[in-house]
Amino acid sequence: MKKWLLAIISSCLCLLMLTGCGNEKEVTYLDKDSALQTGEYLANMIYSINLNGSVDSVAYQANQETPGLGNVISSACESMSKAMAEMETLEAVGELKSNSVELDSLGNPVKGTIEVELLGSKKNATFEIVFERGEFKSFTTNVNYTFGESMSKAGLNTLLGMGTVFCVLVLISFIISAFNLIPKIQGMFKKDKTPASTAVDSTIAQIIEKEELSDDLELVAVISAAIASYEGTSSDGFVVRSIRRAR
Repeated sequence: MKKWLLAIISSCLCLLMLTGCGNEKEVTYLDKDSALQTGEYLANMIYSINLNGSVDSVAYQANQETPGLGNVISSACESMSKAMAEMETLEAVGELKSNSVELDSLGNPVKGTIEVELLGSKKNATFEIVFERGEFKSFTTNVNYTFGESMSKAGLNTLLGMGTVFCVLVLISFIISAFNLIPKIQGMFKKDKTPASTAVDSTIAQIIEKEELSDDLELVAVISAAIASYEGTSSDGFVVRSIRRAR
């Protein structure tokens, strides 16, 4: 189906291993020509997959052959697609920008990265290949921005972040200021209930007063007679409304 993909990846691995054969040093680095050739192969491959719209099928087949490789290809295609939105089209693969791939004594790749320049019709980019433990770990496409563009993006991100924080602080301050309305609302409910509660309390007091007087009629008569005797008058002019125990 997409056997040419696996053939390219296999040839890249073989190329990386053969370049270290015959070297007596324990650890060596991949030579520049092989690194540039590897970067060119892989960059064109990812670009072709994106252009043909066959990401899912290629990733599925790659996972069948090498578990995990399909995820690397899917991520690489996503990164390439985002970069192409600004590059428009890939014109060619430029020069080698960096190479730090280490080879062991048998010529097998150990770890490192390869970076090659991608020349686009509108903007250029850098294609980065990360190699680790004998496997390709990631392919990333990063658009090259000028200093002014980078500062503009940084300023926009800073403004967006500070604006979000400022809006949240304003919202929090509004919520805190709204707490002052709670006592006022509670006071409105209390005012509405005060006349009714006062009337109920008055009625209860009258009932209690009547009950106290009716239960203590003999005591009222004795106290009235005592007051009349002390004053030297008749008890007819006295009206006892309540009796309370003095402290």
